[in-house]
Amino acid sequence: MPPAAPEHFGDYELVERLGVGGMAETFVAIRRGPGGFEQRVCLKRILPTFADEADFIEMFRREARMSALLHHGHIARVLDFGIIDGAHYLTLELIEGTDLRAALRHLRRRGESLDPGLTSYLAHALGAALDFAHTADEHGVAAGIIHRDVSPSNVLLSNAGEIKLADFGISKATNLPGSIQSGALKGKVPYMAPEYALGHECSPRSDLFSLGVLLYECLAGRRPFDGSSDMQTLDRARTGRHERLHEAAPNTPKPMADAIESLLAAAPEERPCNAAAFVSMLADVPPPPLVRRDLGALVRSVEKDDAIPTAPGLASTRPAPTRRPRKRGPSLR
Repeated sequence: MPPAAPEHFGDYELVERLGVGGMAETFVAIRRGPGGFEQRVCLKRILPTFADEADFIEMFRREARMSALLHHGHIARVLDFGIIDGAHYLTLELIEGTDLRAALRHLRRRGESLDPGLTSYLAHALGAALDFAHTADEHGVAAGIIHRDVSPSNVLLSNAGEIKLADFGISKATNLPGSIQSGALKGKVPYMAPEYALGHECSPRSDLFSLGVLLYECLAGRRPFDGSSDMQTLDRARTGRHERLHEAAPNTPKPMADAIESLLAAAPEERPCNAAAFVSMLADVPPPPLVRRDLGALVRSVEKDDAIPTAPGLASTRPAPTRRPRKRGPSLR
């Protein structure tokens, strides 16, 4: 039986479905043009069921508007946005690799955590990305975009050792009309700043708290405030109760441990004043010279490990099959 012909969506050929969520689906797509031009992208499309949902359409449009402001080396770029046959879509650069959540899971299976050199690279990259999002658009005008979901699944890692912060779909900008939301909390509870979880106004310092939880998890192999329930986790974050990083991960250089601990302060005013201030605290722990090569090697090992599912505690003796690298795009909502 011949393979099914690829679906065409406007100028795009949908090659492979990456996933489907509650309201959207993503694909590896190819956009072709004159003279043999060809570009592989990640295409995110609203599911037909929600094509007439005004609130979701507006959230999707807001994601496109805010993402269009963010031209930075450590932020996943939005390439296109539009409507084809009544379906809203946006396209993003396609990251050939994995995400930080999968990488940390891979390391936990091996009884390891991320080493301080790679964590320094992450801290510098994500700190720079947040500093840009919090402070400037493409014209250098303050944008004030707060991500609100800084977590490992939204940190994309490429086979070339690149780091990209993705998915500004629930972000908030103080100077874009209609961009401020109220109501239900958005984001993942284990990474959520206590002031935001308590219903107070979120701020750039709320993103810094989430970054602190993420970096602590990289080094310690677990999150700092996890409890037996979401309520207990939020209570621990609100009161600052956790094992200090220099105890949970003794091999962490003291300047790095102190900088990350400063992000985890329960009161926003006790955290660094902005992302740039946090990055400055890491001056004595720069990333190693070959860190991109090392991160690329980790990403490829994640891909190889994920190719053959194994039960916990059991080692596979089969050779890993040859397969195409996993592609990563935005999360689905």
